[in-house]
Amino acid sequence: MKKKIGILFFSLLLGVLLTSCDEVLSVVTAGENGEKIVNNYVSIISDKVYDETVTFKSWQDLDIVDDEEVVEKNDLLFKIENKKEKIVVLGDKDAAIEISFFDGGYKYTVFSSMESLNHMFD
Repeated sequence: MKKKIGILFFSLLLGVLLTSCDEVLSVVTAGENGEKIVNNYVSIISDKVYDETVTFKSWQDLDIVDDEEVVEKNDLLFKIENKKEKIVVLGDKDAAIEISFFDGGYKYTVFSSMESLNHMFD
């Protein structure tokens, strides 16, 4: 009986979490044998930074990218740069970051993988 209540409670928490999230990011990557792997991420933090010295060309130097607690640059699964829309998306198996640039600053969103969220509730 306790197990059923635990599963119901977990399902309820996960449902509330997913319905309260602003954004969901899905990225398809290629596996070792060429199969498609879908990586799903849920937004957890978003912020705008006004800094006129930051440009699209210097996104590697941002503090949010250098923070090893967010995304490990050595274990990246994907790195997408869209020069036309001035957006950079990069991520590993646990987290992803989306950075969009505008005149005078940038907006970043940090995403957590669905797998990491599931392990958090275990």
